[in-house]
Amino acid sequence: MIAGVGTDILKIDRLVASYQRTQGRLAERILGPDEMLVFKARLARNESRGMAYLATRFAAKEAFSKAIGLGMRSPMSWRAMQTLNDPTGKPVVKCSGKLEAFMAEKFFSAQVSISDEVDMAFAFVVVTYGTPVVTGVTDLKSMMSSD
Repeated sequence: MIAGVGTDILKIDRLVASYQRTQGRLAERILGPDEMLVFKARLARNESRGMAYLATRFAAKEAFSKAIGLGMRSPMSWRAMQTLNDPTGKPVVKCSGKLEAFMAEKFFSAQVSISDEVDMAFAFVVVTYGTPVVTGVTDLKSMMSSD
């Protein structure tokens, strides 16, 4: 069951200006530890791709905060929600700390889609209630038992 939907779009040049104005501290404020490692590697290889990475992660956090209905209020914080990539490249949401506990308590899970073009970054998040298999089932093994 869908619990919330969020979207965000931003102009990359506005984020670049903020990044430059803060001498890079903006990335440290926004990105979680795993995201920061990827950001630094991408920035070192290609500045524009690094900035696009930062922009898509910013947009994903904004979209996620809307989808869970909290905005940027506790337990939601910039660094508590990370958008990482699974081995196939699919973006996935990783929460930590109080936000992870909030998501578990509510039985929420989130799907994220991100995209960027030369001057824009976009993110779309769908938060669902229950498990991806069947709402109300929290243990897949219990569904599979032959009892």
